[in-house]
Amino acid sequence: MDELAAQQATAIAPLLGIGCRSGDTVVGLSGVRRVESLAYIFADKNLAQRTLRELEEQKKKGVRVFGVEDFALLTRVFGREDARVVGVKAGSLAAGIEQRLTKQGDAL
Repeated sequence: MDELAAQQATAIAPLLGIGCRSGDTVVGLSGVRRVESLAYIFADKNLAQRTLRELEEQKKKGVRVFGVEDFALLTRVFGREDARVVGVKAGSLAAGIEQRLTKQGDAL
């Protein structure tokens, strides 16, 4: 599982909020389990190891999976600080997240 730095989490959080309104951001473990066409999964690193391994299995489907130390950095923007897993459907939102992650990765 890749690690999402705090700077990267802060950069993509507004896009996740937009995705909540458009339906491209999937909030919660059960929602992530039901969606087939995910591009990204972001998970709280403090989840149970079994759950993290389950999410990591999604990499076999081409999903990029990131662990996040301070998960509230991602979820605060859309008012779901209780969430511990967020997925992003493949499409334009995922492309925007990819651009921000690449840009932030270069800055790290």
